Amino acid sequence: MPPIPTHDPFEPKRTAMREEFFDKLFALGGWIGATDTYKRTMWAAVPDIAVQRAGYSLTFRKPLPEPGAGNQLVMAGHEAMLAQWFRRPLNRSDIELARRWHTERANVRAFPDAAWDTVLASQPGDGVYLPIDVWGFPGGQTFLDGVPCLAFEGPGGIVSYLEPAMCRYFAPVIQATKARLMKLATPRDAEFGLRSAPVEVCNLILLLARFVGGGGQLTSNDTAEFLYPDLFKSIGTIGHEMMCANQSFDKTLAEAEYEMMDRFVTRMGTASLLCDLVDAETVGLENALRVIRNHPETDRIGVRVDSGDITKQCVLYFKAMRDAGVKPRLIVFEDEVSPEQVRDVYDVFRRFTGEEPTMLFPGAGGYWWRLVHRDTISAAFKRTATEDRPNVKFSNSPGKESIPGYIRVYGRGDTMVVADASEQIDGEPLFVKLVDLGRVSYRESFLEQADRAERTWGKYTRYQHSPLVGEYMERFRAMRAAEVEAARQRLGGT
Repeated sequence: MPPIPTHDPFEPKRTAMREEFFDKLFALGGWIGATDTYKRTMWAAVPDIAVQRAGYSLTFRKPLPEPGAGNQLVMAGHEAMLAQWFRRPLNRSDIELARRWHTERANVRAFPDAAWDTVLASQPGDGVYLPIDVWGFPGGQTFLDGVPCLAFEGPGGIVSYLEPAMCRYFAPVIQATKARLMKLATPRDAEFGLRSAPVEVCNLILLLARFVGGGGQLTSNDTAEFLYPDLFKSIGTIGHEMMCANQSFDKTLAEAEYEMMDRFVTRMGTASLLCDLVDAETVGLENALRVIRNHPETDRIGVRVDSGDITKQCVLYFKAMRDAGVKPRLIVFEDEVSPEQVRDVYDVFRRFTGEEPTMLFPGAGGYWWRLVHRDTISAAFKRTATEDRPNVKFSNSPGKESIPGYIRVYGRGDTMVVADASEQIDGEPLFVKLVDLGRVSYRESFLEQADRAERTWGKYTRYQHSPLVGEYMERFRAMRAAEVEAARQRLGGT
């Protein structure tokens, strides 16, 4: 036998596209203005503090408000989110150009010279890495709302620049958690389409997070399958546009629909017949059965229902095929279905057919984009330490205080322990080093991350503070209470 060729003709293009994908996420070509304006004004005002070592944390303060999520979230997105500032070194010339712009031309004339001069002085050459370490949960780790999921350490005036970019972790974390909920609702994959994405880069980021959270592979995004053929599988069948193309006033709507169904199956050999162009419960039903009967050579012809009462239609089509002597066929049901709706469809199907819904296949569509915004899980990037001093951001709302210290998280039984890096904790270290002095050090595969999500979902049910972190919080709370009460008295007891 001739040897099996080992060369993959697609790999050069695939590699180049992957590089381009993550390059697009880099902070606008390394322009250090890719942050909030007040980062410049703050650290220009207090240059001595700007250069001091500091700790920051990223915390999601609310759970995902979907049934079954509880207080659990799934980590994902490191590859994309860290690329925003750590994809490659900054250019010294770009930093100097930013300095000139912000001091000479910007509407707000301020630049944190001390902070950036310290960075520039520490590294020769034009390529400059941010002197920042990042610790956090690895991909796929299930964690709890209120527990810091990432910790950042370095010169405070530089770490501060990361806030807008790191808060964007909300998107992959939400997506990975939604994927886990969908997997719990159905053993069948639920397709993730393309058209809801603001741009295709966003779709790819969330597809990868969905894979981490639940192992979902099916998508209509052909680019995703080309870039990651080991992760994604493309799916596609008839669309309404093809069905409409055969309509005219010279034939019935039913005949026009049937002809296009039959032509597709004759050419492709498989289909999920789209039956709602005229009416899913009458004309579409008759045409689907007619096509199935006329193609006994294949059992890969099913149906797709995506408008009207989809629960009723799943039962209707199953019974009609069974009565016609047709073995169970795939029935795709989609109307942006959520995990809760999937369970409802399955339960009704069992009740009215007496069968397990093994042939039912959910299409989630727009579900994957619902609630994907920062406020859903309340992403908060807060300063937690300066030099050897713990810092805290107070709040009048319960549960919104930041947790002070250089944060690390450990697992002990069903409990997550939030500790300071200086402590010795009896537990499994859950944080890993993601970035080492500005260079991304996290290199796990997406398969490894997906396996971790499988292992850790449901493992942790509560969290507590370590002795030192608990002491920090008690002391800060006591100071705050005393000072607030004293101020009230000075203001007349109001």
